[in-house]
Amino acid sequence: MRSKRGFLSNCSPTHEFIFSMALLSIIKQFLTPDKKNLDLSNQKIGDKGAVTLSKSKSIKRLKKLMLPNNDISDEGIIAIVNSENFKHLTDLDIYGNVISDDGVKAIAESPYMSNLKKLSLYGNLVEDEGAIAIAESQVLLKLKHLFITSNRIRREGIEALKKAKCRTRLCHLHVDDLKDF
Repeated sequence: MRSKRGFLSNCSPTHEFIFSMALLSIIKQFLTPDKKNLDLSNQKIGDKGAVTLSKSKSIKRLKKLMLPNNDISDEGIIAIVNSENFKHLTDLDIYGNVISDDGVKAIAESPYMSNLKKLSLYGNLVEDEGAIAIAESQVLLKLKHLFITSNRIRREGIEALKKAKCRTRLCHLHVDDLKDF
């Protein structure tokens, strides 16, 4: 039996149907019976997989989505956060991808992300602009846990996040230490 790890990222564009069917099969395999949790960690689905996932009707009740280490960039996360299918999400784990400020701003502005309580962005490409977007977001008002270490955030972004924490919105904030800059 062929390993699913890395399988999806190797599909050529001429195999769209096969790719979609393979991803739907993986979703079915890793979706909990109550359809509230989906863990696709390390599946290397990439942006194409994220876009396909955003259109899947089987995930409308999803509360927790885990997509670490999947080669997802801004294109993929923008498709996900702009999909009404994810309006019930409370926990989004997207660490170890290649998401930058544009993707983070999309998260911070999407009305479908208004129920997020936990967001893990560890090890992406987020800079000050993305951190400030989260800190000033009028959508992420329920966000209590933010994991955003090992990005490219400097003093301005860290201070904005710490101010948001002082306003009691973020109870658990994990950022790099300012002394490192």
